[in-house]
Amino acid sequence: QMLLNIVKLRYADTPAFLDVGSVISQYEFVGELNASLAWLPGSNTQRVGGSGTYAERPTITYTPIVGAEFTQSLMTPVPPSAVLFLLQAGYPVRLVFGLCVRTINDLDNRSVDPLWSRAADPEFERLVDLLERMQREGGIAMRVERRDDGDASVMRLRRKRVRKEDVAEAARLLGIDPAAPEYQVTYGAVARSNREIAIQTRSIFEIMVELSARVQPPPEHLRKGYVTAVDTAGADVEFRVQSGTTKPDDAYTAVRYLDHWFWIAQNDESSKVDFVFLMLLFSLVETRE
Repeated sequence: QMLLNIVKLRYADTPAFLDVGSVISQYEFVGELNASLAWLPGSNTQRVGGSGTYAERPTITYTPIVGAEFTQSLMTPVPPSAVLFLLQAGYPVRLVFGLCVRTINDLDNRSVDPLWSRAADPEFERLVDLLERMQREGGIAMRVERRDDGDASVMRLRRKRVRKEDVAEAARLLGIDPAAPEYQVTYGAVARSNREIAIQTRSIFEIMVELSARVQPPPEHLRKGYVTAVDTAGADVEFRVQSGTTKPDDAYTAVRYLDHWFWIAQNDESSKVDFVFLMLLFSLVETRE
């Protein structure tokens, strides 16, 4: 379903999202035992036999995701705290920021979404490089504080583990105080002070639109105008969906659309990682309160 919807978005088609409404299983076990004895002239015969059958008949009911549930699961931006938790869990900065972040402290990420189409700010790309190095050095830490007006996410740089010049340059790019012990992380495009990091995140739907640009349509569809070419050169996220007229034997997952097959190859590790990351995000957004 997820791959099919990504392909549909590439073709400007309407995606459809289904949820499992209920699963009802019916079980049946039937056993039989029989025996027979026979005496015939010159011989006797005894037979003992048995048989059994077991059947399970699950009934799965699917319901479309619409209305408030659709808005909550797919159109609501991923909370900045979730972005920090993903970094803390070890997901690479380049993957998390490349997919989830639209803007951080007025530095814009690259986007192929027609509404937000733009190249990434050079400062944004440099910031990702710095944060990626800090992450490898174990220099990024975060916590959630309980406050009267709600929970607040706080990020701290472990200065004993990171280079001073990296902290200074990251602070310059973000416009924050390099000497501050910690920074409050909020949702938004522009920070209110030099001790705040404002992150404008994307929704699951926006992330799917970004990934749909990496779908490689067959030349026939480009020639007929079913879909237009998209330039993805220089993108941080290495996601690729291939296409062809026949179903591949080594597909990680494959769907059929417009008489063609679209798939992620089993040996395409980076695309598989990105796809699993998207599914994780989808679950994370669905289960949050």
